[in-house]
Amino acid sequence: MTQRDDIIRKLRGILPEGAISLDEAYRSGIAAAAHVPMQALREAAALCEATGFYLESITGLDFLDTEELVYHLNCYEPHSRIALRVLCGHEQPPPTVSDIFPSALWLEREVHDFFGIAFGNHPDLRPLLLPEDADYHPLRKTFGKVHAHRERSEIYGSG
Repeated sequence: MTQRDDIIRKLRGILPEGAISLDEAYRSGIAAAAHVPMQALREAAALCEATGFYLESITGLDFLDTEELVYHLNCYEPHSRIALRVLCGHEQPPPTVSDIFPSALWLEREVHDFFGIAFGNHPDLRPLLLPEDADYHPLRKTFGKVHAHRERSEIYGSG
């Protein structure tokens, strides 16, 4: 069994039915995307780490009604990249995974800088790339003049 198959099996064990979408042809650049409830994020991240996956990146998406975090994880096996997608409200801080993946220390700081998402229990959320006195988050749709601020369902549907 490959690491990819192993993590998909393990994630299916902790996530609701239908939470994982597979891309067998790898057209999207990921083998699977898992929609992870925020309260299951740390458990899913720990399973990935224990299965040999490393954290490549964390990015934020800002919508009118919610925010979404996308954690890209990979292992040293072809076509094994996966994404954990976590919805969090604008004022709902997701838990840190920096104690599971040390690289998240910097990645979460970057997301905090640009989107204003404050990760719960993160040990150091001081600005990483923005000036120390910055009181803005430039990738939020409320920053500057934005005409494309829509709800998540308008882009991805109700799923």
